[in-house]
Amino acid sequence: MLAANTVLLCALVLGLGHLLGSVRIRGVSLGVAAVFFVGLGVGALDDRLRLPDFADQFGLALFVYLIGLGSGPTFFAALRRRGLRDNVFVVGVLGLAALIVVGSAAAFHLNPATAAGVFAGALVNVPALGAAQDALRAVDPAHAEALSSDATVGMSLTYGYGVIAMVGALVTYLILVRVDFDREAAENTHLAPAPKKLVERTLLVTRGAGTSVQELTGDLARAGEALLVRLRRGDRMHLAATVDTLHDGDLLSVIGTRAATRDLVTRLGEETRSALSLDRSTLDFRRITVSAPGLVGIAVADLDLPHRHGALLTRVRRGDHDLIATPATRLLLGDRVRVVTTRDHMPEVAALLGDSDQSLTRVNFTGLTLGLALGLLLGVIAVPIADGATLRLGLAAGPLIMGLILGRAGRTGSLTWHQPRSTTLVLRQVGVALFFAGVGLKSGGALVRGFSDGGAWKMIAAGGLVAAGTAVTCIAAGRLLRMPLSWLMGVMAGIDTNPAVLTFAEDRAGNDLPALAYATVFPVAMVSKVLLAQLMIVLLHH
Repeated sequence: MLAANTVLLCALVLGLGHLLGSVRIRGVSLGVAAVFFVGLGVGALDDRLRLPDFADQFGLALFVYLIGLGSGPTFFAALRRRGLRDNVFVVGVLGLAALIVVGSAAAFHLNPATAAGVFAGALVNVPALGAAQDALRAVDPAHAEALSSDATVGMSLTYGYGVIAMVGALVTYLILVRVDFDREAAENTHLAPAPKKLVERTLLVTRGAGTSVQELTGDLARAGEALLVRLRRGDRMHLAATVDTLHDGDLLSVIGTRAATRDLVTRLGEETRSALSLDRSTLDFRRITVSAPGLVGIAVADLDLPHRHGALLTRVRRGDHDLIATPATRLLLGDRVRVVTTRDHMPEVAALLGDSDQSLTRVNFTGLTLGLALGLLLGVIAVPIADGATLRLGLAAGPLIMGLILGRAGRTGSLTWHQPRSTTLVLRQVGVALFFAGVGLKSGGALVRGFSDGGAWKMIAAGGLVAAGTAVTCIAAGRLLRMPLSWLMGVMAGIDTNPAVLTFAEDRAGNDLPALAYATVFPVAMVSKVLLAQLMIVLLHH
């Protein structure tokens, strides 16, 4: 019955996989990866239990495209700050890992497909497996299915080793070496310009008479740490941006970091206990959701709200953090912005921004499908490398790179590439679950045969060598390069392309350095693994 009803089979594997993935043992769970192991178990029962190729291929492409789309803005911003050296470091470590795999494959007599699977499993990377299978279909179409199963078995027997090795190596290092993470965070603020706690102050102007508000606003915008909001002159309340110059006796409300707002008070006058933000008789404020697709990627300055609508954006709630709405801040779907304006103008500002939570639940299918198609087209371009062999970005790297580019662009003309955050997270999980179910079902029988013929221990040993070698190399080389351990732990999580290591790093460090480092190297690590997995197939098989 299951062999004849692939939709039922898919639903069963997905359901049982997510059920198993929700089980926690000492706070640890498999998550969506459990779908892969359930697929292996069900596929081992009968070779007829499998899904069409479309399921896992589409799932993989969708998953990596959405990863790129979500990582694009963060990746390119982080790349400008510190990206080159760290990403060269990542490529070097992964290149060494690939050499360890090749050496292990020669020592244990593993075929290229199995070696690529061990590489993907030991470094916890699903797209690398997909890329290897894609390359197998190109170099040996006659035996692609059997070889793809070999690759999947190699991954199934070594999957997760990278997490264990990275965390184990870090725990061992922390036992042997004492690290002051608070001091690291204080000494490396240039690496992690993370969101800071915002405060609001009201000051009485006694020293800044004649100061141009436009020039002062420009100075503050370049620093990005404070913003002028309201100004009361006599009995009249104004938006600060609509006033030309400051006068003695003006009351001015400012928002920003503690240090920046304190400096403004010192520069312009003295702080008062009268909080202008509590006076809502003239200027009111409320949170509004940015849901209008046409505003994606638009800078706050381009809206010119103070002069067009008598309004001001003061804060942007993005994820779990409040950011100052500087003129250069670019809006994204789902941002919750605080708007200061009169009650009469509030409805028109809300209409401009969208203010619809329901619209954020809809998928922008035009941007999603066209962006994915562009990624797939990029993936089919063949690059000749040696003796007639070619290399393609394939189903994994093509959509990922295109996602990064389009995620950075945000929009092209009237076409919006971004998806609401909630939509992205759901579709990403659907994509990776489909991929896991498809490859797991196809490879269950091969896994059983791997254990029965005694070859499984070779793959397990090779995976252990790769994972341990990568982890030790990361710590040794990273400390030799004088990377702060907080940052290095994030780089190691990015090399593993796995959030489990990042979670460990954030818990231990207690600062924002691991997350920033992870965002800096994650896309390059992902693309490097995909390309290295294909190179193993193309060069070793050739």
